[in-house]
Amino acid sequence: MKSGKKVLIITYYWPPSGGPGVQRWLKFVKYLPQFGISPIVLTVDPAKAEYPVIDESLLQEIDSEIEVYQTDCKGVYEFYKKITGSKTAPYSGFANEGNPTFLQKVSRFVRGNFFLPDARRGWIKYAYRKANQLIEEQEIDTVITTGPPHSAHLTGLKLKTKYPNIRWIADFRDPWSNIQYKSFLYQTRWAQQKDLKYERRVLEHCDTAMFAVDERSRLVKIHPHVNPAKMVFMPNGYDESDFEGKPSVRPENLVITYTGTIAANYPTSGLIKALKELQTEIPVHIRFVGRVDEKTQAALKENLNDVTELIGFVEHSVSVDYLLSSSVLLLVNANVEGAEFLLHGKIFEYLASGKPILLLGPIHSVAAQIIKQADAGSAFEYDDADGIKKFLKEQYVQCPFHSDMSVIRQYTRESLTRKLSEIILSSNALNESVIYKK
Repeated sequence: MKSGKKVLIITYYWPPSGGPGVQRWLKFVKYLPQFGISPIVLTVDPAKAEYPVIDESLLQEIDSEIEVYQTDCKGVYEFYKKITGSKTAPYSGFANEGNPTFLQKVSRFVRGNFFLPDARRGWIKYAYRKANQLIEEQEIDTVITTGPPHSAHLTGLKLKTKYPNIRWIADFRDPWSNIQYKSFLYQTRWAQQKDLKYERRVLEHCDTAMFAVDERSRLVKIHPHVNPAKMVFMPNGYDESDFEGKPSVRPENLVITYTGTIAANYPTSGLIKALKELQTEIPVHIRFVGRVDEKTQAALKENLNDVTELIGFVEHSVSVDYLLSSSVLLLVNANVEGAEFLLHGKIFEYLASGKPILLLGPIHSVAAQIIKQADAGSAFEYDDADGIKKFLKEQYVQCPFHSDMSVIRQYTRESLTRKLSEIILSSNALNESVIYKK
């Protein structure tokens, strides 16, 4: 790797962690050296981490010359698993729990009210200690923290307090105070205000706040003293290399694929109704590649048992294969406050596949606008069974389908990393005289 400006990236999720959370910075790290930046990664020891899913294949994407440092960590999910009987840490939105038991509800309450901002805050002191060492030994003048877990940003806040001249970029892959599973945590008003205080302090003290979900307008209203000029929208994207050499197949049946997590607040009743009617007219097959909550599984089994396939978690490269062998790709936004701003990372790989996208959620959402701009599918309200059915039927008979790749290519990981590098390098002049406090 060529030498360049050193940047310390503090991220809890890193291979062998799997799932969507790890993809953003794995890809940024992959492409940053092309733009004169040498990323140094600080993460948790996988043996001490609490990852919902593992994807060993992602380790192959890390250049051997990238410096990766791992630290100890104290977590709480081992206790959680013992009292709830769960075999893993909770998935996003608690999708692996279905209808929560009494003990699960108590555990969520404890998590939501006593472990703020999240249950992985036990990593803060270890990450902070190692970050201090790296900053001073390697004379690093730019630090990036990424969350969830948003406790990583509290590490950045401590570093900014000690090293006020350091450039600190706080990256929000998901909302903090308005996270989509917020209602599942049974937070008291005190806990909600505490969370907002943490969020406000991070936004006030960081030099740049980057958002994968563009909630800047909401944050400006609830944190009026935060300078909106420091807020940057940096969406997720897709890596062209993930699709190279993979054939795109048009199946004979209408094959609908969803990848990722379906939690209890992802409405699917309109879709199920549409498919129940449609299966009497055309051959239909729907498959879920990832985790589906128990309530949705039960509804699928009752209404669409013969045409539904629950595949579970697979390696990332395999999930891309599923996309390319589909007729239609399903995207569902959680039915929560701020749903119109949600922008799941999977949408960009959906776009890259060239397959038509069926979005369920607010029809004027950010995701719907991107799909419309790329001529890549349609959005429907959750309960619009007639509209969903009509769209799916059209895709069965429509051939071929062409989306606007000129719009889609702006979301390549390489293009987005170029924009990130401009943000990082623009701070050079500010950091020429960094003074390191011992």
